[in-house]
Amino acid sequence: MRNGGLVTPFLGALQACVSVLLTMCYGFAARRFQLIHETTINDMLGLGVKLLLPALLIVHLGEQLHLGTAMNYIPVIVWSVLYTSASIALGHLLSHLLALPQWVTPAFSFNNTTSLPLLLLHSLGSVGSLKLILRDGETTSSAIDRAQSYFLVCGVISKTIAYIVGPKMLQDRGDSLSTSEERHRTASMAEDEQLTEETSLLPERAQQARTSARNLIRQSTHWLGSLFPRRVKQELLAPFESPFADVAIICAILGTVLGLVPSLHRAFFFDEEDGGIFNAWLTASVSNLGALFTTLQIFMVGCKLGITFERMVADGHSGRIPVKAITTIFVVRLVLWPALSISLIYGLAKRTRLLGDDPMLWFSMMLMPAGPPALVISGLAELAQASEEEKMVIAQTLTIMYSLSPFVCFSITGALKASEAVLKEKG
Repeated sequence: MRNGGLVTPFLGALQACVSVLLTMCYGFAARRFQLIHETTINDMLGLGVKLLLPALLIVHLGEQLHLGTAMNYIPVIVWSVLYTSASIALGHLLSHLLALPQWVTPAFSFNNTTSLPLLLLHSLGSVGSLKLILRDGETTSSAIDRAQSYFLVCGVISKTIAYIVGPKMLQDRGDSLSTSEERHRTASMAEDEQLTEETSLLPERAQQARTSARNLIRQSTHWLGSLFPRRVKQELLAPFESPFADVAIICAILGTVLGLVPSLHRAFFFDEEDGGIFNAWLTASVSNLGALFTTLQIFMVGCKLGITFERMVADGHSGRIPVKAITTIFVVRLVLWPALSISLIYGLAKRTRLLGDDPMLWFSMMLMPAGPPALVISGLAELAQASEEEKMVIAQTLTIMYSLSPFVCFSITGALKASEAVLKEKG
């Protein structure tokens, strides 16, 4: 392969990564100059998860998922479950072998699968890097929309698994709460927060409709769970104990229905002259909400890191930087997993028909396991009642890992060239 063939996509990927990092830096600077308060940052992060991300999920999944593309999402679902499960097992193994702190396990297990890759896709599109893997006659914007839907499905699955196993990962700390009590407390805390933020905003009918939908899902899942033994039932029902999981699952189901039912797909996503009676006003308004998620969420991550930096400066005992833990997380998330996923997906796409003929699917699946840890580990530390020093160490780790996130440009370059090679061979 010629050197020039690598330099151009690498520079494009590097520019995209720097663009994302600068967006985080703007949020960091906004907090440092006291342009935004900590309560506002937390409110906006919650708004992104509870409103903007669900809107993005409904629109992209409903628009991209239809009878002709439904089979493309099966590999995404399988791969998301497999790599997340493998990450959890690898995290437990490395934490035991290297005597790493307990919080390192979720840092291995759950990476950022939503805001970071979604913004990276837009940046890659703006620098023209995605043109390497576009099919004949396809536009960059349509390819980005399709890739976003793949990442959103992956994100829902990853977060659902996090709700199941996340609270258990820090139970070795000696917490006396049982599994059921832990989940009850998590659900109660989340429910209280959701009521505080949403009660005054939603009309009574809207609240009743949301409650009815949630109760219907819970009743159905509890009935299904009754068919299994008690311990199996606890694992199956764990995601539904959190209202945040409710929102993600409801929106995923709604987007799937809108996509797979031809009459609904036409009404919501076709042009008006083709029967899209809801597209120009209802779908467009929800799409506008979802479009706010990616940039705003990354900006708020920068703000959150700014708060961490302030606390590090204010505390004389902010905790020693865990060099071994950070190095191990970096190697696993930005070196090992990208190498494994690119090699595996490249081989499957080249030698089998299991992954179809969509190069954006191959590219997305190659990148799904790559990237810095998700911010969920901070929430798990709060749930486990970690010491202030340990919380500060976790915050330092997140700050450093997101500062190192431009290294994902090597993974992006490898995924682009591997997908391009398969596309040329099959084309």
